[in-house]
Amino acid sequence: MLNKTDVSMLYITIMGMASEGDGNKYWLDYANNNTLGVSSLANIMLDSPGAAKFFGDSLLAGNEKDFVTKIYSIALGNTSDVDGINYWTKAITGGGEFTDSKGNVISVASLSKGDLIGAMINSMVNGGSAESKAIFEAKAAASDYFADATLGKDISGLDEGTTSKLISEINSASDLDKVKSEIDGLKESIDEAGLNKIALTTENDTITGTEGGDLISGVVGSLASENTLNAGDVIDGGAGSDILKVDLKSNFTGLDSSGVIKGVEKISLLNSGLISRTFDAKGIKDVQTLALNSEKGIEVKNLANIADIELTNLQAANFNVDSIYADKVLDGSADVQNLKVNGVGAKGASVAITADKIENLSLNATGKDSFLKDITSKDVSVKGNANITLEVKAGVNSLDASASSGKVSADLKAADVKTVKGGSGDDKFVVGTKVANVNVDGGAGNDELVINSTTAAVLQPTVVNIEKVTVNNTAGTLTLSMTNASGVNEIDIKSDAGATNIASSTASVLNFLSTAEGTNAVTIDSENLATINYKAATDAKAAAEASGKVNASEATNLTINLEANTKTTNTNAEVIAEKATSITLNVAEVKEAHDIKLSTPKATSLNVESKSVGGTKITAVNATDLDKLQNLNVVTDGKFDIATAATLKGISTINLSGENAKSQVDLSAVALGDAAAAQGIVLNASGLKGGLSTKSISTTGDIVANLNNTTGTVSLGSATTKTGNVTIAVNGATNSVNTGDLQATAGSVVVNAEGSNGAITVGNVTAASASINGGNSSGAMTVGNIATTSASITSGSGSTTIGTVVAGSVAIDLSSTLGDVAVGKITSDNVLFNGAKLKDNGTAGTITIDASTGANFVATVNGGLGKDALTVKGSATTETIKIAGDLGLGGTTPADQKLTLDLDASTKLSSLDISGLKGLGAATAIDLKNVVVDNKLIVDIKGNDAAETITVATPTATLTEIKLSGDLGGGENSISITPTAAAVALTTIDLSGLTFTGGSLSTTITLLAEHIKIATINGSLGADTITVKDENKAVTIDLGDDTARDIVDLSAVKTANATSDAKIAEDLISIANFNTGDSIKFKANIASYTNKGAIDGVTLKDAIASANGDVANSVYGFTWKGDTYLVFNTTNGSGSLTADDDQLVKLIGTSIDLDSLNASNTDIIFA
Repeated sequence: MLNKTDVSMLYITIMGMASEGDGNKYWLDYANNNTLGVSSLANIMLDSPGAAKFFGDSLLAGNEKDFVTKIYSIALGNTSDVDGINYWTKAITGGGEFTDSKGNVISVASLSKGDLIGAMINSMVNGGSAESKAIFEAKAAASDYFADATLGKDISGLDEGTTSKLISEINSASDLDKVKSEIDGLKESIDEAGLNKIALTTENDTITGTEGGDLISGVVGSLASENTLNAGDVIDGGAGSDILKVDLKSNFTGLDSSGVIKGVEKISLLNSGLISRTFDAKGIKDVQTLALNSEKGIEVKNLANIADIELTNLQAANFNVDSIYADKVLDGSADVQNLKVNGVGAKGASVAITADKIENLSLNATGKDSFLKDITSKDVSVKGNANITLEVKAGVNSLDASASSGKVSADLKAADVKTVKGGSGDDKFVVGTKVANVNVDGGAGNDELVINSTTAAVLQPTVVNIEKVTVNNTAGTLTLSMTNASGVNEIDIKSDAGATNIASSTASVLNFLSTAEGTNAVTIDSENLATINYKAATDAKAAAEASGKVNASEATNLTINLEANTKTTNTNAEVIAEKATSITLNVAEVKEAHDIKLSTPKATSLNVESKSVGGTKITAVNATDLDKLQNLNVVTDGKFDIATAATLKGISTINLSGENAKSQVDLSAVALGDAAAAQGIVLNASGLKGGLSTKSISTTGDIVANLNNTTGTVSLGSATTKTGNVTIAVNGATNSVNTGDLQATAGSVVVNAEGSNGAITVGNVTAASASINGGNSSGAMTVGNIATTSASITSGSGSTTIGTVVAGSVAIDLSSTLGDVAVGKITSDNVLFNGAKLKDNGTAGTITIDASTGANFVATVNGGLGKDALTVKGSATTETIKIAGDLGLGGTTPADQKLTLDLDASTKLSSLDISGLKGLGAATAIDLKNVVVDNKLIVDIKGNDAAETITVATPTATLTEIKLSGDLGGGENSISITPTAAAVALTTIDLSGLTFTGGSLSTTITLLAEHIKIATINGSLGADTITVKDENKAVTIDLGDDTARDIVDLSAVKTANATSDAKIAEDLISIANFNTGDSIKFKANIASYTNKGAIDGVTLKDAIASANGDVANSVYGFTWKGDTYLVFNTTNGSGSLTADDDQLVKLIGTSIDLDSLNASNTDIIFA
């Protein structure tokens, strides 16, 4: 059903005027009798003459915008809301899409004009700005007041436009009182308009009234010329309702013995002077109403009977009702005084009412607000439509304001009030603790009961129709039972200097006011409790501390609001909600910091929205109070943090954001998850220009951090999962990000920083696989040590630092890097390294790679224009090594582009392939001394365009064979075979499988006396230099079928026993492929060389004796039975082979032309 205010709002928006009483009643009755709503009634009222007069041509089609603008102008007093006007215009022109001034496209429904007015009224009352709402509601209140003042009255005498002026004059809510005063003046003129006017004279008058109502006017003045109410006047009002209206410019001392005033029902006294006036009513009879209008006061005395009193505009300190009446008038035990007040007193300057002899004080509040105090009447009632503020003293038992439609504010704490009734306004009642079971009925409206406790007390009030209870406990323990309280939705804590226990409450809202004193806890057991507000005083200009500790023992879903102009500390603001599963914390815009202490051990959801740039902190009462939390959502304009070493073991989703320059989240004191937790954890962050920091994140599930849209620095403590994966996304981040250490023991670690602009720091990584992608990023990237099965790292354009990498396979791409590079040692069997193109790679220009535990090592390394030295170290399990890539053209010295191989531990090596490695600036040293497999050293080597320097100084006592093969490629390759004295089991050295496409090869094989088992040496296709010792005994040497110059050094070799062919064979050195350019070095300078040709003889010994000459230090060549021999004769005259002195060499093959041999120093050279 509609009410008077609904009709007033329609009068304003449709007719542009305040509603007169009869008109308002007509439309209200019509609507309710026909079950019409606001919009339906609006459609009908639009056809009224008043609407036609107000809107004029704007009612016509095509003028819809003028129609809407007209409503804005009268309802709100301005037309500045262009978007609003265009929106509503669109609605009454068919609806559709509407684009506002900000470019937002809004869908608008089609409305009739009546529906539009209904929708606009709803929007002005329930939406829009607080200022617009207040203006519109003030206009409606003025219309209601005018309707009340004119109901049943003839207003035809008012000037045209008066009702419109009453509305248009209100441009702010504060204009309402001024307009009410105007209405009061109009009401008086309306009331007096139909009366017969009689003016008193300066003489003693005899007046007899008419049968109707008479208005008799007079003046009390100090001048005889203006004084018209005389002591000797005889006035008889007669029939009808008569008024004696007196302007008190001086005191009236009363009637004399001849004066009479009777039959006048109302005496209206006006004092517009600057001092109080008196009026002696002795001898005046039949007065029903005494109207007093004076700011400074009018003292009436000796009135013969109790009359209704109308008190207007009084601003004096007190008003004495008792002194108005003559003796014995108030001697009764049930005296009733009707007192109408209008604009009496002011806020902070209430007028004291002396009515000690009045048992029942009936107040009627009209017009402007009134403020009264010191009321002592036993029973007090209030009616009327104006606001009134009361303060009573001891003696008052009851207050009945059920007939009031204004706001009644009554301070009753000094009295033993047992019953309180409110009206339809928003009433407020203050009671003390003298009556434990006070009965309070707030009536209609939004009402408040304030309980003022100054000592320990137990209260159980009966409360109905009270929406809010305020507790002001200044001392002692207050126990407040709400068993008999129904409908209380809200509880305010104004002071908690004493402990407060609130039992059996159904309230859903608890407010702590910043004016509260004390920090004692409030315990409340309401299962309905849903909201706790920390509020500032309504007139607060700056942030004040709002204290409040509460044990919300039964609350399950709780919202905590820290409102504007408040600040909190964790010592004075504490919420314990042991059963709450959902917590929402809203912090209003304020520059002060907030810190609130929470104990919510069962909470699974915490939602925080903070507009405080000063910061918001949550302090857990106990370290485990947040363990059940699953969802944490934070939107903040300042810093948000959870202090103390709290744990969030159950957390699974964290959403953090803030778009303010000071937006920041600090969770560095809080452990997120737990090592034994099963759930995954997702962290989403955006904005947070002030930064984000966390402590450890731990679980057995997946960990995901989406930091793509962060604008501040980010520092994650660490992330650890036993069975899940860790995924960090920072692509799009505009500031530095530090992920901390990342561990996914059985899963993957993925860091995606592609396209980020800030520095990226990734801590140590331990995982089954790891991928760190900084592609297209511009900031520096730093990665800690990595231990994983598979590692992939891609840098952006910034400088890049990577710690040690231990992985089964490694892919590092620094090709986009423009900054400096530092990469620690890589331990892996499969490496792809694309280095920086413009900077030194590795550490100080050296890339270091250690083979891991596999058998096959593969590395592809690409460098650039900087230093790209490469060091590769084989492991004990390494069997094959393959290195490829292009080290580029960088460096200033050959060492800057050098490959260094450390094969000391690679005892199982069988293959070394560096043929695919380009850009080397220096020879590669290959040391194979420790290789031994099944007592053999067999390695296939593929070289590259640069030289290889191969050394074999094997110390292995059991080694029997050394065999090297492969194509060493270009460059001046060299091989040095120098077994140590320990290699006593060595029988074979074989280099025959070596080639050197595009380069050259020189080899050196040096035997020691300890190599007594050596039997075969196969040289390479390069230039071999082979040194044999006497102790080596018989050795077969194959120099290879090549054109290189080979040298066999036999300077230390001799025949130990020449007694038989068998003995000779024991020390015989046999050389195959002794070709052009090759040479044999004998023990001394050769004096001459002679070819003896073919020699006959039964035995080799005989053949030697036949061929050997007697010239000292001469070499004789001969053939015997198809084989070719050289004999070095040491001593003159010795034809036979002399033991331990002469030397014998067998040249294997048929292509040797002994005439082509020449002697040079100690050498025989194949020319």
